[in-house]
Amino acid sequence: MKKILLLLILSTLFMQIKSQVVNIEKKRKRNHNGLQGNFSLSLNFKDNGKKIYNGKNNIDIQYTKNASTFIFLNELKLMRVDTNNLINSGFQHLRYNYTIKDSSFLTLEAFVQNQYNSAKLLKRRVILGFGPRFRIVDKKNFLLYFAPLTMYEYEQLSDDNETVNELIKLDAYLSLWFKISKFISVGTISYYQPDYTDFNNYRISSETSLIFKLTSKLSFKFVYNMNYDSRPPEDIQKLFYGFTNKITYSF
Repeated sequence: MKKILLLLILSTLFMQIKSQVVNIEKKRKRNHNGLQGNFSLSLNFKDNGKKIYNGKNNIDIQYTKNASTFIFLNELKLMRVDTNNLINSGFQHLRYNYTIKDSSFLTLEAFVQNQYNSAKLLKRRVILGFGPRFRIVDKKNFLLYFAPLTMYEYEQLSDDNETVNELIKLDAYLSLWFKISKFISVGTISYYQPDYTDFNNYRISSETSLIFKLTSKLSFKFVYNMNYDSRPPEDIQKLFYGFTNKITYSF
């Protein structure tokens, strides 16, 4: 029974670790004026001697008016085995973009985020950031963006010492998306987040999605995630990777 419980925890960590670095780029919509958004809900149940419930809810909203864009994200995750909660994680993210001269290749970004993840011993993480975002390529079937942002990070762990970390970090990311056909597209994004005072202390996150468009509003996604933290909390491994799939409804 202990082995089964251990396997459950490890498999859940593979699914939940992507919350370590929140992927904002995959949430962006094309800059059309007005309100756009996504809502997704997944519920899973398994009985292998223990009753396992696994649920996830995503809400993201984007509002654009001329050169200004507001993005709000909220994500909740929960995993329960019988009556015990093994996973309880979530985040809230608010981001503002201002594109210089509207059609320019340069966008200024500012963001704030609150996050928690019990599986990662992360009691609370608050980040504030800002910087430029460069549009390298922006075509109908191909997008490429690069952003070297700076962020302040306050992190409180739920370890024995209730460790608190405060850092100023680079938050650099490269985002690429291309359309294979009318119904199939691929997107990938990679983040690099080192401490400015110690570049040996860093996180790397990468996510690649294969997207199948089922209808004008409904799509299926197959996603591969890889995350590496050079200095995770004690007893937490450095490298995680995993595969997920989901159905998403857009409005």
